[in-house]
Amino acid sequence: MKKYQQIKKDTIQSPTKLNKKKYSSTDRVMNNVPYPPTHLLTIKEIFGTSDKPNLPLLLQHLEAEGRLELDAALTIMIRGRELTAREPNMLEIGTPITIVGDIHGQFFDMLKMFEKGGDVSSNQYLFLGDYVDRGQFSVEVVLYLWAIKIAYPDTFFLLRGNHECRNLTVYFTFKDECLLKLGDVFYDECMKSFDCLPIAALVQGQLFCIHGCISPELRHLREITDLHRAVEPPTKGPLCDILWADPTDSYDNEKLEQKYEMYTHNGPRGCSYNVSYKAMCKFLDDNDLLCVIRAHQVQSAGCKMYKKHEKTLFPTLVTIFSAPNYCEVYKNRGAILRYDGSVMHVFQYKWVKHPYVLPNFLDAFRWSIPFVLEKVTDMLLAVLKYCSDENDSRLSKRTQIIEKIVHYYASLSDEAEQSLVFGNILPPTNVRTSDSSRVVNKGQIDFQTAQRMDYANEHIPYNQFRRK
Repeated sequence: MKKYQQIKKDTIQSPTKLNKKKYSSTDRVMNNVPYPPTHLLTIKEIFGTSDKPNLPLLLQHLEAEGRLELDAALTIMIRGRELTAREPNMLEIGTPITIVGDIHGQFFDMLKMFEKGGDVSSNQYLFLGDYVDRGQFSVEVVLYLWAIKIAYPDTFFLLRGNHECRNLTVYFTFKDECLLKLGDVFYDECMKSFDCLPIAALVQGQLFCIHGCISPELRHLREITDLHRAVEPPTKGPLCDILWADPTDSYDNEKLEQKYEMYTHNGPRGCSYNVSYKAMCKFLDDNDLLCVIRAHQVQSAGCKMYKKHEKTLFPTLVTIFSAPNYCEVYKNRGAILRYDGSVMHVFQYKWVKHPYVLPNFLDAFRWSIPFVLEKVTDMLLAVLKYCSDENDSRLSKRTQIIEKIVHYYASLSDEAEQSLVFGNILPPTNVRTSDSSRVVNKGQIDFQTAQRMDYANEHIPYNQFRRK
C-alpha cells in the first residue's frame, strides 16, 4: 500500500518538475531595449538661466522617447509663437538655404534629414509646413522644431501647411497624440502657434516658396501681405489655395499656345484648384520670379521638377517631400533642396528604424479587445448550437443575434489587423471603398498602390469626425 501511494505521489508531482521558462512580472523581457526616460524635462533643465534652449539635451531626451513637463512644453510653444507672430505673411530670405518639405510626425526620419542638411547652427533652413499627423511622433517634431526656432530665429524659418489646423488634426491623429502625451492645454497652444506661422517665403527674390500652390486670387506677391493668416484656414479663397492647391496632372504635357483652363477645380482635395503650366508661367512672368517651390504631395523620389519655362529654361515648379516611407507603406525616399543662389542641389535619403507604436496610439490591451470579444462570442455561439433544439424558435433567434455579433467583432478584428499592415493610409470606415482593403500583404504595396489606398485621405474633411 505504501509503495502504491509513493508511485501515485510521484505521478502527480512529475509534471511540476518539468523545466519551464519563468518570466518575471517586474523585469524587462527584452533586455537589449532600453526603458524610455521616466524623468520629465523641466523648464530649468531646458533653458537654465538662458533664453535659448539646450538643444542637445532636448534632442537626446526626445530621441530616447522621453517627455517634458507641461510647463516646459508650453514655454517652448509660446516663445516660438511670439517669434513667428512678429514675422510677416511672406518672409524674405537670402541664400544659401536648405528647403524642407512635409515631415508628418516622422521625428526619427527628420533627424536623418538634418544629417543631410547640416547643423542648424551653421545652415539656414526653410520648412514648408505639414509637421504633424500621419506619423506617430508629431509632438516630438513640433517641440524640437520650435526649440530650434527659439535658438536660431534669424536663420530657421517655419511656414504653415494645410495640416496645421484644427480640422485635420482632429480628423487624423495629432490631437489624440497631444492628449496622450501632454493634454488638451498643449494641443490648444499648438493650434494658436499654427495660426501664427507665416504662409510664404521669397528666397533671393527668385524662388517663391509655399506649401500648396498659387491662387487665381493672388496675381502679385504684394497682395499676400494683405491676407489675415491668424485664423483657421477657410475652404476657399487665397489662403486656402496657398495651403491646398496642386499642379494639374497634365502639367508637363501642356503647351502655352494650346487652350487650357488656367485653374480647374481640385477634385481629389475637395477644395482649391489645380494649377496649369500656363497659369504658372504667367504668375512667374508677372512677378519676375524664377520658380515656385512647394510641398504638399508625396513623391516617389522625394522631389519632382516640373516643366521648364521657355524663356529661362529653369523648372517652373518644384515639389519637395521630406517624409521617407510615408505612412510606413509608401516606400518613397525623402528629399531636401539646397539653393545657393544659382544652382539647386537635391539630397535624397531613406527612412530609418524607429520605436514601434500601435495604430491610433492604442495600448496592447485595448488593441486586442476585438480579437478577445470575437473568440468569446464565437465560443458562446458554438455552445448554443450544440445545446439548442432545432424546433426551439427562441433559441434560433438568439443564435441569429449572436451570429451577427460574431460577424461584427470579426470585422473589427480584421480592421485592427489591417491597421498593422497598412499603417495610416486606410481611410475611416465610413468612407472606405472596396479598393481600400484589396491588398493583404504589406510586401505587395508599392508606391502607386499606396497612393490609391490613401486617396480618400487627400480630401479635405468637412465633417470633423475622427479617423478611427
